[in-house]
Amino acid sequence: MENPFYITGIIPEPYFCDREKETTWMVRTLGNKAHILLSSPRRMGKTQLIRHVFEQPAIKENYYTFYTDIYPTTSLHELVLFLSKEIYSVLVPKGKAVLNKFLAGLHSLAGSFGYDPVTNTPTFNIKLGDIHSPELALEEIFSYLEQADKPCIFAIDEFQQIANYPEKNVEATLRTHIQKMNNCLFIYAGSNRHIIENMFNSAAKPFYNSAEQIYLDCISKDIYTGFAEEQFKKASRKITPEAVSMAYDLFAGHTYYVHNVLHNAFAYIDPDVTIDETAINQTLSDILEEKGHSFANVMNQLNIQQKETLIAIAKEGVASGVTSVAFVKKHALKSPSSVQYAINALLDKQILTYQNEQRTKTYSVSDRFMEMWICRTY
Repeated sequence: MENPFYITGIIPEPYFCDREKETTWMVRTLGNKAHILLSSPRRMGKTQLIRHVFEQPAIKENYYTFYTDIYPTTSLHELVLFLSKEIYSVLVPKGKAVLNKFLAGLHSLAGSFGYDPVTNTPTFNIKLGDIHSPELALEEIFSYLEQADKPCIFAIDEFQQIANYPEKNVEATLRTHIQKMNNCLFIYAGSNRHIIENMFNSAAKPFYNSAEQIYLDCISKDIYTGFAEEQFKKASRKITPEAVSMAYDLFAGHTYYVHNVLHNAFAYIDPDVTIDETAINQTLSDILEEKGHSFANVMNQLNIQQKETLIAIAKEGVASGVTSVAFVKKHALKSPSSVQYAINALLDKQILTYQNEQRTKTYSVSDRFMEMWICRTY
């Protein structure tokens, strides 16, 4: 039997855990013609939720759906490349007539598309150097979405990246185009909360109050552990309730990490062996050993203040009052101001994340495996 704990790719319906309320809310919100801001810590499952929403009949049967992750992009040129490539890849299976309508609208990039003369299949040959006028190409992309023969939904993951582009007024440019559109809805997703929430909640920003907002938290323990135990049972495998509970508690229900541990336990522990708490601990140790080299490389790129602050927060697990004298003294840090500078840098690098709890910011390491590795190493 295939491993039911997917950690890459699209999760098939039988292996998708919960998110029923979020799915219903998103489908209803899109049906009411409203844009959505979906924020969550990294690896909480927002990408899988978006793809799950796209598979719902009310969406799948009535919309063209597009998804792109712009985390790797650093400029408006790259954004144009990612958007156009996603639209192209979605429309190719729809047939020549649908695809040609899109290609006909991209006058500024027309030379980069075509059909292979031998196979008669469409070709996508855009390179960054071909995008001489990204503003014009962007206008053409939005024009296509507005004139498409079906309503469109475009999900842009890690949307906060546009705040780092060197070009001026990217947010205002995008907002100007989007607010004129009637045929395309947008799902803006992001994991860097201190940037993306400011983009949509600050009255001084172009995207202020322009989307319905939802925050994706962890799946409840009862629902997740019930799901996990059922998956093992269907596969005729044995795992103790205590082992599943332990895997959940190790990461406070953070979906990707719990899934990863159970994925590895399912894959590498003999099928005849009952997986218990000892097996979960060994599986976790194996994962941390495998990832240790890449974590060490990240640490080596930090200055001493950033490294010491990161270690302090990792050891706290969830840290509050990080610029207080007590916190600085407890972890032998340089000064409250140096901690604040270090935290800002670590947030920008997305090594740290934060939450607002009763008017207090609490900080934690974004990658829970890295947090555990730091605690074991330092």
